[in-house]
Amino acid sequence: MHTRPARPSDFSSIADISVICFWNDELYNFTNPYKASYPSDFRYYFLRRCHLRYWTPGYVYQVAVTDEGDEGYAGKEKVVGFACWFRHGEGEEAKRWYRDSVTGLVERTLAHLGDKYVSVFKLDGSLSFPNLHRWLTHASDTFDMVPELWKLQNLCVNPSFQRRGIGALLIQWGKEQATKEKVPVGMSSSEMGSGLYIRQGFKRYATLRVEGFPVADVPVFLWEPPGMEGTHKAPEDIRMGIAEKEEEGAVPVESTGLSST
Repeated sequence: MHTRPARPSDFSSIADISVICFWNDELYNFTNPYKASYPSDFRYYFLRRCHLRYWTPGYVYQVAVTDEGDEGYAGKEKVVGFACWFRHGEGEEAKRWYRDSVTGLVERTLAHLGDKYVSVFKLDGSLSFPNLHRWLTHASDTFDMVPELWKLQNLCVNPSFQRRGIGALLIQWGKEQATKEKVPVGMSSSEMGSGLYIRQGFKRYATLRVEGFPVADVPVFLWEPPGMEGTHKAPEDIRMGIAEKEEEGAVPVESTGLSST
């Protein structure tokens, strides 16, 4: 088993794995509560998001693939897991992850147009657009006090290949980059996934609270490279309600599309 940078040909596998892994996840039960009635829309949600993020500067997808000799190897490599990372910051190390290309600009523009079309006409039957909007509004503030950061947006491993160290392998890429750049790694997690991150050296950093979310306290974790432990002080729990943000003008009236996820 090894990891490599994702390719556009991996998008379909990433969407398939996402559907399997997130079908009963509390976040997607909240943002996509109608997925059982619209399973193809749920899959398309992940396909659209992967397409947009892949071509957006700052995002990095790594996939875990099987090698010859691995259990489940069927004559060619198979994508069995993925991690989506995003590099926050404006420092010199961050800037190199924001280099764009003509191809990226074109693909990203097409993805934005498609996303806007789905959002305006509410074409994704699996989604609760208000719930998605509410989650994105809260989650965007999670690491405001950490200006330079690698954020783990998503981590998924096909259930048939779990408990083989693949999750740790995918996390390792981000930890190695963070160590080179002397920045932390952050992420929010379901309670089910918290054990993996704690074993990987992540520390509880804050608690995310979202109005209407089925989990009262969403754990937020931070990992700091050797020699930087304790550098980043945890904020108070993120408690600001959606109504307060609307009063402050921080929340646009329109439903938020995938471009912010």
